[in-house]
Amino acid sequence: MAKTYRRAEVEELLQALERNANAVVSAARVATTNARHDKFEAYAAFRERCDDFDTLAILIEHRLKNITGGRAEDLESKFRELKVYMLTSTLKTSLHFLRVLSEQESLPLGSRDIFLRELRNLHSVNSKMSNQTEAVDAATLADMKLAEDILGLILDRAPALLNLENRETADA
Repeated sequence: MAKTYRRAEVEELLQALERNANAVVSAARVATTNARHDKFEAYAAFRERCDDFDTLAILIEHRLKNITGGRAEDLESKFRELKVYMLTSTLKTSLHFLRVLSEQESLPLGSRDIFLRELRNLHSVNSKMSNQTEAVDAATLADMKLAEDILGLILDRAPALLNLENRETADA
């Protein structure tokens, strides 16, 4: 039999998740400001905050499934709301990073890893958001469409941006 969790414990974790989401948004602001100047150090802090959010979300999801007394719809609703908020914020940040990077003829030194991670992240967020369309606003739906367009553009230009042709000849 699975362990059950007290409502108060889940509520505390949801409050921590909300604080974490706000910290992610703050880190995203710093990272996007720095990206405009080809500085990507703050990006690592932003991504670390995102990873912390995702880890805490997994923990909360498990506890919500095993809460004492059965389902707690109000807590589940708050959890979904925080996840959509986070996905929306992450989508905006990923779009910003990819816009900055896609405008480059070649990727600035140190930005290739960021580009690859944001490309994967944008694809993942876009997929998750498509399952949440009833919970997102019109601006986020527009961002999702823009994300699809940018993904298409980047995927079309990926070999040039990533210098894949040069790597193949260098490996030969």
